[in-house]
Amino acid sequence: MKKRLAALLLCITMAAGLLAGCGKGNTGSQDTGGSGSVDAEGKKQGGELTAMCVGTESDTYLPAYKAIVDEFNKTNEYGVTVNMGFYENEQYKTKLTTLMASNAVPDIFFTWELAYLEPFVSGGKVTDITSYLEGDQEWKNSFSGGTLDLLSYDDKIYAIPTQKSLCVMFYNKKIFKDNNIAVPTTYEDFLKACDTLKTAGVIPMAMCGTDAWIPAQFVQQISNGIAGMDLYNGISEGTRKWNDAAHVEAAGELQKMVDAGYFQNGYIGMSPEESTALFTSGKAAMYFMGAWDSSKVSEALKEDGGAFILPAKNPEYNNVSVGSVDTCFAVSANCKNKDAAVAFLKFWTSQVNEEKLLYDQGRMPAGNFEIDSSKLNSLFAEVVNLSKQQKGLTPWWDRAFGAGEGVEFNNTCVAVCGGEEPQKAFDSLQQFAEDNADR
Repeated sequence: MKKRLAALLLCITMAAGLLAGCGKGNTGSQDTGGSGSVDAEGKKQGGELTAMCVGTESDTYLPAYKAIVDEFNKTNEYGVTVNMGFYENEQYKTKLTTLMASNAVPDIFFTWELAYLEPFVSGGKVTDITSYLEGDQEWKNSFSGGTLDLLSYDDKIYAIPTQKSLCVMFYNKKIFKDNNIAVPTTYEDFLKACDTLKTAGVIPMAMCGTDAWIPAQFVQQISNGIAGMDLYNGISEGTRKWNDAAHVEAAGELQKMVDAGYFQNGYIGMSPEESTALFTSGKAAMYFMGAWDSSKVSEALKEDGGAFILPAKNPEYNNVSVGSVDTCFAVSANCKNKDAAVAFLKFWTSQVNEEKLLYDQGRMPAGNFEIDSSKLNSLFAEVVNLSKQQKGLTPWWDRAFGAGEGVEFNNTCVAVCGGEEPQKAFDSLQQFAEDNADR
């Protein structure tokens, strides 16, 4: 399965395709009453659909998500009400896994692609929506090329993406200007910029250590700039190992940055919200994160918010970034009104709603439609331009390999942050992979 998925990744470059809650919901599937009932006024009453999504009150896109749900509840032909709950990233992962194990999956649930969704599909917990997409070719063809492949298993589609994303280095233009720093175009320039900021008493980069995927995505980006797509494809196909020299070198680069004081004191114990606040409050100059935070950065820094792609250590691998599809939704196999649930997915991914999320929230759509760049704020216009320059994308390792090697990669990167020798740390990761090869 992983080799098949890895092959699909070879065609995902994004150079041509990439542009670019709602109260406390129940978590168990509900009987929606099949076709529903009719009230005294003749209006169809289809019951409730439960839903779960990642999000916190600090996320500026939350009101827009709520508006989509509310509009669907008012207008859908099935008379159903979607009741969606939002949870913090790590909390969500734990909760969804628990609900899957207890067979209490919500009717509609947020998911990541590749190996994250695979065990739920293999366990019979997810609805195959291929027939719905085949029955509506206009809907199927509205998605950018290759995006549905990342949510397909044995040639069947089990979820739909609503967005794409890639990792960028957000930066504070005012801080750069005040310190006579230009946007770095080489890896050496980037390190010099960090040195200049550190000497000036400015925190070069805000970092979080409590959510291990955050430092891990930074290591992955550095490794992309050392070995390019060959490293990612080789590990995915089993022709390269986790303790590849490029991974060890990238982890060593991170450790050098830690030792040089490029991150804030105590970052390993800080939450994502705390580290992000350092950047958005102007106390740190840079912040490496997915482009989904564009609206948050733009709201806080206004015209001082900017973005660039981390330059590759080996220039031939510039513009190979960490990124993939994002904010995907699937329907539970236990859902009693699958037609209504799929209608909700179709409504969310309509061009009208995709455009609202793009122009108002800076969320890069998975839909394939023409973009009016004049409607984008300055920061997101930069991000869209950066996305057009990409030569390749490597999905986050914990999405590609799930709770096994993917999560262990994340933990390995945090261990390196804490001082463990990179070679030893990645040798342990490789041993873990070999010990669990037959699982």
